[in-house]
Amino acid sequence: MKVLVTGTAGRVGSATARDFLDHGYTVRGLDRNPPASDLRGRIEVVYADLADRMAVLRAADGCDAIAHLAAIPSPGHSDDVLFQTNVTGTQYILAAAEATGIKRVALASTCCAFGIFFAHHRIDPQYLPMNEAHPNLPQDLYGLSKLLNEETARAYTRRCGMTTTCLRLTTVFDLEHAANHHPDWLRRRLAHNEDRQNDLWSYIDLRDAARAFRLAIENAGEGSSETVIIAARDSFSARDIRDLVRKHFPTLVGGVEHLAPNACLYDTTRAETAFGFVAERFWRDFPQLVEPAA
Repeated sequence: MKVLVTGTAGRVGSATARDFLDHGYTVRGLDRNPPASDLRGRIEVVYADLADRMAVLRAADGCDAIAHLAAIPSPGHSDDVLFQTNVTGTQYILAAAEATGIKRVALASTCCAFGIFFAHHRIDPQYLPMNEAHPNLPQDLYGLSKLLNEETARAYTRRCGMTTTCLRLTTVFDLEHAANHHPDWLRRRLAHNEDRQNDLWSYIDLRDAARAFRLAIENAGEGSSETVIIAARDSFSARDIRDLVRKHFPTLVGGVEHLAPNACLYDTTRAETAFGFVAERFWRDFPQLVEPAA
C-alpha cells in the first residue's frame, strides 16, 4: 500500500513517514525541502508547493491514502500566504484524493482550533476536561485555517464518501531525544510551566503522533469524517493539575476535582473509539525527568 505523506521535511511529517515505512507501507513524500537524511533513498520524494494544484494532483496519483501534514504551523505569516498554504493547499489535497480515487485521508489539525492558545483577547475553556464538542472560537488565522480545513474535509466526505480524519494535535515533544540530550531543560519546563495554561499543560510524544496518523488511515470507519484530539493521557507538569486549574481557571475546578493529579485536561476517548489510538509514551517513563528539577 502506498501512502502520500506531505510535509516530510518537517519533524512530525518525517516521523510519520518512518512509522508507515516500519509497518510495511511504500511512502511518497511531498515537500518543498528534502526529507531527513535517514529517509533519503527509502521514500520517493516529490518536490512541490501545496499551492501548485497540478503538482499535488500528480503526487497523489497512484497512492492509496494520504497523510497530510504540510502547513504553516503558527500565526505570524502574511494572511494570504497562510491561507494559500493551509486552506487552499488542503483543498487541493482533498480534490486530488477525489480525482485519483483515494478513499482515506488523515489530516493534521490542532487544538489551537479551539481558539484559546493564540487568542488576542484571553478566553478560557467553557468546561474541563475539554473534548471535541467544545465550541471553536479562534481569533487568530492559524487556528481559523485549521478549523476551515476540518469543515473542508467533512464536505469532501459528504461529497464523495472518502474517509477523512482530522487529528487535533497538542504540543509535540520528542521525549526520547529531549530526555537523553536535554534532561535539565525538560525538567525545568515540567517544574516551571505555569505559562502553558493556554494549551492546558497537554502534550503528545512525536512517535505517538506519527502512529496516530497511521491508525487513522488503517482503522477509521468507512465513509466517516472525524475530528479527534490527540494527546497523552497525563499532563505535562510535575505539579498537581488540579492545583493549576484552581489558580488559572478557578471557576472550572468542579470539573476536575475527580481527576488524578497527573490527568490530562483534554478528553481523548474519541481517538480510541474512532480508530483505536491511545498514547503509549509518557514523560514519566523517563527516570531522568522524574528527578526533582533544579
